[in-house]
Amino acid sequence: MSKPHQVPVDPPPISIPPPPAVKIAGLILAAETFGILILAVVIVFSRHEADVKWVVATASYFLLIAAFIGASANGLLRGRRWARSPGLTIQILILAVGFYLAFPSGQLMQGIGLMVLGLVTGAMLIGRQATEWITSFPPLFGPEPDR
Repeated sequence: MSKPHQVPVDPPPISIPPPPAVKIAGLILAAETFGILILAVVIVFSRHEADVKWVVATASYFLLIAAFIGASANGLLRGRRWARSPGLTIQILILAVGFYLAFPSGQLMQGIGLMVLGLVTGAMLIGRQATEWITSFPPLFGPEPDR
């Protein structure tokens, strides 16, 4: 009698509890997700005379962004290594949006607030605690070769 074919099972993803700075950054990303969702709702309900296709497309765009930021927040809070790079990328984009608000758009206080948020959260994701946390994960592609 032959053995049934066994399908190899991947090990579960590695999760290392994040340090406080990374947890705080994850919570900030979660708050940013909530802010984007509120923005989507405001856009939908403030465009009474707008084309329905435009409203749906814009709201869908913001929902997609919120899902991306929310996934990064969830990954950071759960201690997943992959979430740091998207979280940092989001903060760089927030910095750019803040710069645009502050200077070309003339909304100085809102823009500076966003820039500070992006800088502080980004610093938490590249600071000493976050770097030590990332380096505590095993190498992605096996052990380092002997030299």
